[in-house]
Amino acid sequence: MPILFEPFLGNTLVARGPTNLGLYVFKQSDVARAIVIDSGGDEDAGRKILRECERLGVELAMIINTHSNADHCGGNAFLSKRTGCSIAATELEAAFLSYPQLEPSFLSGSFPQKALRNKFLMAQPSRANCLLEPPCALTFDKDGRWQLSKPAQVHGSAAANTSQGSPINELQSASTFAPWSALTSASAIIPKNESQSAAQGMPCLQIMSLPGHYFSMIGILTPDNVFFVADSLAGAPILEKYGLFFLYDIEAELATLSMLESSEAEWFVPAHAEPTQDIKSLVDINRAKIFEIADVIVSAVNSEANCAEGATLENVMAAVFSHYDIVLNANQYVLVGSTIRSYLFWLCDQGKLENAFEHQRMIFRIKR
Repeated sequence: MPILFEPFLGNTLVARGPTNLGLYVFKQSDVARAIVIDSGGDEDAGRKILRECERLGVELAMIINTHSNADHCGGNAFLSKRTGCSIAATELEAAFLSYPQLEPSFLSGSFPQKALRNKFLMAQPSRANCLLEPPCALTFDKDGRWQLSKPAQVHGSAAANTSQGSPINELQSASTFAPWSALTSASAIIPKNESQSAAQGMPCLQIMSLPGHYFSMIGILTPDNVFFVADSLAGAPILEKYGLFFLYDIEAELATLSMLESSEAEWFVPAHAEPTQDIKSLVDINRAKIFEIADVIVSAVNSEANCAEGATLENVMAAVFSHYDIVLNANQYVLVGSTIRSYLFWLCDQGKLENAFEHQRMIFRIKR
């Protein structure tokens, strides 16, 4: 499937596909450079991203990974090897980037069987050299080094405590950026204005924590007020097709949805939904789906077949698989199974269910 970065807003571009990707373009001295937001599912995606950078006349400076699921980082290894670009991720997600076997091991709760050691769950290893601690801001200083700072220290101020990356080239002010819709060539991204200093408005990407879907997922807000929100929510077609969307922490996901609802970003770009300015409608759909799934699980535990002796994990999983007509394979079993376990223990923490160990089994019951 082709990857085509199209002008979206200002210097922010979006490539629509099974996993939406982002590109933010800026000028450093006489060189147009880009930051890619997620790198697609495999080496082929990396090749296509590189071809797009060549078509646009930009050099790839950095990959920011919103999280370590393979469909978001599969192009990392190829791109970093071919371009020498930096890779930015949170520390926990960076561990999964370096050791991809952690994902199927976590999902299965064991050494993963061969059927799980596939590119859908395991990207090629890559190393993050820019560790993000959200909330933070990613900028480039006047010497061309990336810097991380807390939000209060950005927007042109010199950060006192920063982490620095490898030298690149000096940046022009973000305020001089020309909209991509007006460009005829990549060389016209930013008008030349050597009198503009980086301190007057360095390109600044805000890094936000978006927990819930995965361990330490982040979102990226570009200077154009476009918020890439990764897998924090899914579109209605995805939810209707698959029934369940993978979640690691249900409570954190609900908090993330509330945060997104109050965000003042102009545009939101989910990884698995169409870009939207109406984030509230998408939040409502995802929140309603969470409570729908919770009700299905509670009903399964409370069914006549399970009510007397309690429901085992396999009882509940079978009921949910049947309810949503999920066709099982190895990947689906561990992904949906992990999500169901997260729901079960969240419902226990909420006081709606309780679990116990009886007859050498863990069972779930309605809490009376």
